[in-house]
Amino acid sequence: MSIPAMAKAPWLALLVTASLPGIVQAAESCVRIPQNSLVFCSMVDYAAVLDASKDPTGVIADSEAKAHYDSVDQILLRFGCSTTYSMYTCSDCRDAYKYWVCAAKFQKCGGPGQNFTATCPHFDRRNPVNTTFPNCEQTRTRMCVSLCEDVIRKCPYVLQFQCPDTETPFFSRNPATCNKLDRVWHPEAPDLPWPGSFS
Repeated sequence: MSIPAMAKAPWLALLVTASLPGIVQAAESCVRIPQNSLVFCSMVDYAAVLDASKDPTGVIADSEAKAHYDSVDQILLRFGCSTTYSMYTCSDCRDAYKYWVCAAKFQKCGGPGQNFTATCPHFDRRNPVNTTFPNCEQTRTRMCVSLCEDVIRKCPYVLQFQCPDTETPFFSRNPATCNKLDRVWHPEAPDLPWPGSFS
């Protein structure tokens, strides 16, 4: 099966085109995104790093996340989702990839070194919808590596998806501080905390 170079590793293209977590670019601000306000990444419910002048509601980032998801979906369709490739299905793969791509596109503001002040309050659900915080300390919460590992567990090898073995500027293995979106419990074992490393 021939797969276009860009579609071969869409996860890599996404990380390469994204700005580095941990440093917010000058044009970006922290914007409060309420749950269910986005069409695709509806699980986002926190202050995310966005270019408030071009994408104040996150709609553009949401459509970009959907475009990455659609690229993966096309690969899965060519792979043949009627074929059983493991204990998981293509639906499981799509769900895992959706969480990963949304965490990548909507990087959570703040982090262990966040300094909360009157002009940079703690981000919570009480903040008004689409509130912008341009004066906040320029930090981001790293994605939980278990979101990435979940994609590897549930997707066929044809995606050529890879995760880091160690902590990186993009990923963290610390479940207390990493961005896990709304995944509080382990998908297959509700009695176990989420996220937990699967490696």
